[in-house]
Amino acid sequence: MRIFKILIASLTLISASGATAQEGIIDAFEIKENDLTLKRLAQPYTYFDKVGRKFGILGFESGSFEAWAYPLKLFRNFEFSFFIGSSTEPIFGKDIVKRIIHSPASTTLVYTFQSFTVKATYITAINEPGAYILLDVNSTEPLTVVCSFMPVLQPMWPGGLGGQYAFWDNKLKAYIISESSRKNHGYLGSPSAAGISYTPAHMLSDNPNQFKIIIDEPAKALGKFIPIVIAGGPGDREKIRDTYTGLAENIERNYELAYSHYENLRNSTLRIVTPEDRLDTAFEWAKVAYDNLIIDNPNLGKGMVAGLGTSGKGGRPGFGWYFGGDAFINSFSMNSYGAQKTVKDALLFNLKWQREDGKIAHEISQAEGYINWFGDYPYAYIHGDTSPYFVVAVYDHFRMTADMDFLEKTWECVKRAFEWSLETDVDGDGLMDNEKAGLGALEFGSLTDIKTDIYIGAIWVKAVFGMKYLSEVMDDREMKARLSDLPEKALNAHSNKFWDDDLQRYSYAFSKEGNVVKELTPWPAIGIYLNLGTKERNFKTLEQINGHELTTDWGTRMISVKSERFEPLNYNYGAVWPFLTSFVAAAQFRNDFHIQGYHSLMSAVQHVYNNALGYVNEVFSGYQHTWPQESVAHQGFCTSATVLPLVRGLLGLDGDAVKKEMLFVPGFPANWKNANIENYKLGNMSIDITYRRNNRSIETVFRSETGIDYDLTFKPGFGAGTIIRTIKVNGREVTWSEEKSAQLIRPVINVKLGREDKIEVEFDPTVELLPVENKSFVGDTDKGLKVISYRNTGSEMEIIVEGLAGKEYRLDLTNTGMIRDLDGAEYDKKGLIIEFEDGEPNEFIRKQIRIRIQN
Repeated sequence: MRIFKILIASLTLISASGATAQEGIIDAFEIKENDLTLKRLAQPYTYFDKVGRKFGILGFESGSFEAWAYPLKLFRNFEFSFFIGSSTEPIFGKDIVKRIIHSPASTTLVYTFQSFTVKATYITAINEPGAYILLDVNSTEPLTVVCSFMPVLQPMWPGGLGGQYAFWDNKLKAYIISESSRKNHGYLGSPSAAGISYTPAHMLSDNPNQFKIIIDEPAKALGKFIPIVIAGGPGDREKIRDTYTGLAENIERNYELAYSHYENLRNSTLRIVTPEDRLDTAFEWAKVAYDNLIIDNPNLGKGMVAGLGTSGKGGRPGFGWYFGGDAFINSFSMNSYGAQKTVKDALLFNLKWQREDGKIAHEISQAEGYINWFGDYPYAYIHGDTSPYFVVAVYDHFRMTADMDFLEKTWECVKRAFEWSLETDVDGDGLMDNEKAGLGALEFGSLTDIKTDIYIGAIWVKAVFGMKYLSEVMDDREMKARLSDLPEKALNAHSNKFWDDDLQRYSYAFSKEGNVVKELTPWPAIGIYLNLGTKERNFKTLEQINGHELTTDWGTRMISVKSERFEPLNYNYGAVWPFLTSFVAAAQFRNDFHIQGYHSLMSAVQHVYNNALGYVNEVFSGYQHTWPQESVAHQGFCTSATVLPLVRGLLGLDGDAVKKEMLFVPGFPANWKNANIENYKLGNMSIDITYRRNNRSIETVFRSETGIDYDLTFKPGFGAGTIIRTIKVNGREVTWSEEKSAQLIRPVINVKLGREDKIEVEFDPTVELLPVENKSFVGDTDKGLKVISYRNTGSEMEIIVEGLAGKEYRLDLTNTGMIRDLDGAEYDKKGLIIEFEDGEPNEFIRKQIRIRIQN
């Protein structure tokens, strides 16, 4: 019916008189591409967005989109159709979109038909409530472009307005979308356009509003752009109108500002060059993804929303509200790559909503300026984990920045959040109680009927240790006294109450009766990443997480595939959450499961390229490599899966700006010959690192003009059984200690940093495992090889793996010439060839391989 109505409107109005495109065209300027530009065939039903601080285009690669001038949804279902010459037959954009060219500052959709190509480039201003579509038209015949849309003008859910209307302003050549109080407005038009819709004076039409752009002399459009301009927001109509005209007059300037913004984001933060290009590019896009979630709401201020996606006929664009817990989770990643000013702003924003008793808000609708969010709705403080997360986030930020001014300004708020969290420990066991605190790991279902889950437990224990650190810095005697024995008490409670001695792993939770929940989940990885628990117990827990019950080729399931509760699309009971994969990967790297950590990291990296270009989806099926229809495509805390385990795991970068200490514990694959790290920040220090490796030595150079007098601890990893021969610092031999695990040996090298320092390590190599190649494609079920664990004594390596019954796999190794013989596999120059016996369809079988090594 809707297409029929468009056809009728087209038949009667395409021939109507109006402006031609030649009246409003501008000279084309370069739409720049660089190594971050992503290109592929367009997928018409795949999400894309172009967003700034005050405005967002949220749509699909067909070109259909909705426009938000935060917190207002201006319109939805913007679409292109094309008419050749005097034809009345529409050619719909969604049917002829061929390619997408996606860069941080612009996205171009290419529409191609037999007689024309139209490139539509979407650009959103960084700090203005508006955006553009620039049409680059190349046609052999006269062409008319019809733009249709459905006016909305509603604030985000649960806000609402009435009395909306829309009309065409022929002088401005734009539709004005407004409402009877004249306090909220939207503008959409083009200096080349003519309106072709008859709209009611007192209400919005049931049919799309339309305008047309006539290119009757296509040759005159070559080398030109035909601009479409969008603006809006709450406020005085004339002010919003001035914004619209200002945007129309400064198109190239606003594009250059956007391009410069993303270049500065890239150049002012951590940069890496590794042998894995897709990893490097995904990391840069993660910075863009996070930056796009910083929203400057005219009623609330500048904070970080949780995610973005289309709302359709609804009222919330994905997770486009301010979620405190999500911002705090994201802060770990953002601190890691040096976006510390952005983190500071996000933390201060959330303090505005701290309750009198100290509890930090979990979620705030962007419509709060239109409604009584905190008084009329029950959601603001529903989660219990947000308050201890805030304490941990402040601790992490301060440790990375040494920003005393920030700590002094927030200290009383931090203490109140901590006190509120402490009071939820009703029975005094040293851990917060979910029943008193609120929701933690899960939001619904049978596993919420527990006393304390390990997620909120781990965050709380880290908050206790963080608070102890901060109280020492602040010399807060009262707080120091309160914390005299609490850290040890909380840590012991975490280590013992969650431990399942029967199953030899940390459990998800324990009940009010003290019984541990028997389900295998990845939630314990958060505490393991935070260095809680014993080394032996962490090892045993990670071994079980590494298996096929939780680990898939596209991430980590939330619950075992063998559980009676498992449902592959259930948000809390079976789906794959990249947010959890992030902590699993980081925990794996920190506990020398670097092969498994690399697999988990790269399982998330692939998502940057598979669906919404540049972004990581909120959630995936636990059965097959795909995402549910309702999954939010641009999700912040899932972006962490391409940052946190990369920076603090694979690169092994961390430190303490207050103590002037830097840690470099890389988990690089043994076949990586080089890696470059630039602009890693701690406090006022910025440092560059160049890493080079051959079969018998590594050379690492540290350069910094601002890192002088920092104490560096460098722990390069080698396969257990490697013999370290000599270590030189700036040409002089030094002594070292060694840390050994079942998988790796790490010399511990301590250096007082100068402007340039070179560390050389010479060693006798051994056989080392290389990461499993992940060849999962969208639609695949889980089939990849799982490395559960391995141990190397120097003379023998034991590897435990899982694979599908009846399948053959490769597991590459270094130095295969050192293999004397082996059991459980064959080998060639590249590594192992592993065959699994026949079994049931999709059945994973465990196998042990023993390799005897020549010394």
